[in-house]
Amino acid sequence: MTGPSRGRARHRSVERASSSRRPLRSLWAATAVVAGAVTVALVATGGTYALWNSSVKPTAVTVGSGTAGLSVGAVKALDTSALGPGGATAGTFTATNTGSVDLAMRVSAGTTTASASALPGELTVRLAAVARAADCVVGVGGYSARPAAFDTGSGYFTLPAGVTVTGCVVVTLDSDVPATLQNQTSSIGLVLTGTQVAP
Repeated sequence: MTGPSRGRARHRSVERASSSRRPLRSLWAATAVVAGAVTVALVATGGTYALWNSSVKPTAVTVGSGTAGLSVGAVKALDTSALGPGGATAGTFTATNTGSVDLAMRVSAGTTTASASALPGELTVRLAAVARAADCVVGVGGYSARPAAFDTGSGYFTLPAGVTVTGCVVVTLDSDVPATLQNQTSSIGLVLTGTQVAP
């Protein structure tokens, strides 16, 4: 005598994840640096299916991914050749989303160098998006921090596909800067990172 037949269950889950980071070119100005980088996070998920006592073909899943690209222009008009205590100077750059997906933008500290190690600690960097270069003035608002601590966090602004934004960078020297730091120079690095916005 044989017992009742028992079906066997089979379960399969398909999941794929990929991430690529593609650094772009570094752009150096007299006293400021803007580097472009792009981070692309694409997650493709297949299907889950079960077979009970029979053979069933799963439905095919097709996954398409967009492209992400970021182009950053050089900083213009940033002149700190005669930046005195309490003084500030402003310059602009452009960032273009050359891909087919929207990007959540983050601007963070890059490599900063100085002829005197104490100088970056006397500088404040401020960043804002402006409608046109003429709107970039030393009194513009925006995110600000010391060069080494600069980080707007993810999603500071969204850059739609095919759109160019004008960024305004303002560098301010502390009013109480020590006299020992006169005639010194510094190169400030910022990194732009764009992460694909989930649809």
